[in-house]
Amino acid sequence: MRLGVDLGGTKIEAVVIDGNGDECWRQRVLTPQGNYDATLGAIAQLVKEGKRIVGIGPSAVIGIGTPGAETKDGSMKNCNSTALNGRFLRKDLSQLLNCPVKIANDANCFALAEAHRGRGRQVGVFKAEGESTHQCPGVVFGVILGTGVGGGIVVNGTLLTGPNTIAGEWGHNPMPLKGEASGSARVERVERRPCYCGRVNCVETFLSGPGLALSYQQRFGETLRPEEIITRMRNGEGEGEDKENAGFIWREYMQQLAVALAQVVNILDPSLIVLGGGLSMVSEIYQDIAPMMKPHVFTDEFDTPILPALLGDSAGVYGAAWLVDEIT
Repeated sequence: MRLGVDLGGTKIEAVVIDGNGDECWRQRVLTPQGNYDATLGAIAQLVKEGKRIVGIGPSAVIGIGTPGAETKDGSMKNCNSTALNGRFLRKDLSQLLNCPVKIANDANCFALAEAHRGRGRQVGVFKAEGESTHQCPGVVFGVILGTGVGGGIVVNGTLLTGPNTIAGEWGHNPMPLKGEASGSARVERVERRPCYCGRVNCVETFLSGPGLALSYQQRFGETLRPEEIITRMRNGEGEGEDKENAGFIWREYMQQLAVALAQVVNILDPSLIVLGGGLSMVSEIYQDIAPMMKPHVFTDEFDTPILPALLGDSAGVYGAAWLVDEIT
């Protein structure tokens, strides 16, 4: 049995899964806003109840998925639940619950869940002695395309973190120039896009939902929500030139996504790329992305599956549970 907790900005969810990854128990509560001690208490209550109901020992290890990252000294940073920033979440929970705690950010938990329980179950199934046997794909790259852009890497079923705990932070590489524009004249028009990380023109500032909206606003001077841009792209709404504006920005977005993902493929050569987050639900991505990536990938036979996530907002909590098996 594995118990995981997904600590989000609005909800805290806990789940217990069995050895096959099937759910045995799940519960969620609202996240106490701006109150660190109350957040610890809510997590502790969920963990204790889950362990009691399913029969897991009080000292058994648990996994926690967080909205930010753990620094080398063990404190939290970049959490949208700002009460967590600067706090020693893992240490405090371990002391409160008297059990080991493993921790990872939400993008890593997403990748781990999809590798083990989501798309990885489809791509990684092989036949052994006449029976269907599950095995995770060799390398899975999980991508979040939402309010931000994140990534996680799973190798042979194990999360890759790295000595600096930044493996998979694809969203904070510079956007390649070929992705910034569809022509040299357009490159000159690209405005500097500050990123919250302190850098400029990160992949996240182009490929996130706000990045898509900014592309439209910079080009056409109109402020639209990402979903409005998608609707206009699909329906050809508008008068005259406006009718093509959304289609133009969407093609540019796809070019940016293709070039940025191609860089990952040239480094990792993943067996599977899984897209999650709000923008991952745009079905047009999966019709066009592979052919658009192919000119930028260092092979003539590019056939890596690029698929939408299966687990939706459950990926975080399932990934947290799979952390239990991860090596510390």
